[in-house]
Amino acid sequence: MTNDHALARRMLADMFLYYRLRPHRFAEGAVAGCPKADFASAPLRLAILLDAAPDDPRTDELTDTDWRVLALSGAQVRDDPGSIRQTLLDTAQALG
Repeated sequence: MTNDHALARRMLADMFLYYRLRPHRFAEGAVAGCPKADFASAPLRLAILLDAAPDDPRTDELTDTDWRVLALSGAQVRDDPGSIRQTLLDTAQALG
């Protein structure tokens, strides 16, 4: 696990506590009923894959079971958390 990946995991976990994201019940994948994802929202059926390779088999496995997939890079989360938070809010609003 790279430093970007570990830092991004902590930053995303903190973002999910943000009052506008909290109602969507984001959590670690296993806690949200989606163990193949790094994070997920069961009510939105949205799985978040962090630092997934372009051909990551989890993407197909998740979409085959009716999960939507959002792939993020650890560096992207670290470098622009405001944009990531807004993307998550926009996505949650569109799906919710």
